Amino acid sequence: PSQRAENAYRRALGVLEDGRVTEAIATLQAGLQIDPRHEAARQTLVGLLIEAGRPDDAMRQLQAALAIDARQPALAMLLARLQLERGGPAIDTLTRTLPYAAGNGEYHAFLAGVLQREGRVHEAADHYQAALKRSPGNGVWWMGLGIALQADKRDAESRAAFTQAQASGTLSPELQAFVERRLGQLGR
Repeated sequence: PSQRAENAYRRALGVLEDGRVTEAIATLQAGLQIDPRHEAARQTLVGLLIEAGRPDDAMRQLQAALAIDARQPALAMLLARLQLERGGPAIDTLTRTLPYAAGNGEYHAFLAGVLQREGRVHEAADHYQAALKRSPGNGVWWMGLGIALQADKRDAESRAAFTQAQASGTLSPELQAFVERRLGQLGR
């Protein structure tokens, strides 16, 4: 089965080079019927479905991939992004895959942003802190932490986080101005 799936994948790539996207999608789907674990075929199919404006089909493919193997944080993040756009259970998706993303700062920061968006600021702060352990110079994450801490009424910690964001030297002028305003609100 794995060889037949690989052959279908290669056929799909050839068809795609000829610009026949619909046929490539069908060929990839057929290959995944043979071997649902063919990662390259699944990733290519998801990309084509997104480009074709078929996010629901892309989400189904991502859910199928994660059901087979939840140890795919990048796929979980992509599914969560699509779910956010459509009002789906992004936090649930990210939480299920969290054990496999322990050392992934991007994953923690993304989960923190989603939690923050849902008003779960205490949890968001925890995940921003986990992300910053991996990449302590990320000004945007320091800013996110500052916002979460301020919303959690932890002003002294928020001020320290905003100060770190400001000192990072990685913020755009707009974000730098935002941090300045927040520090002004917190009374430096």
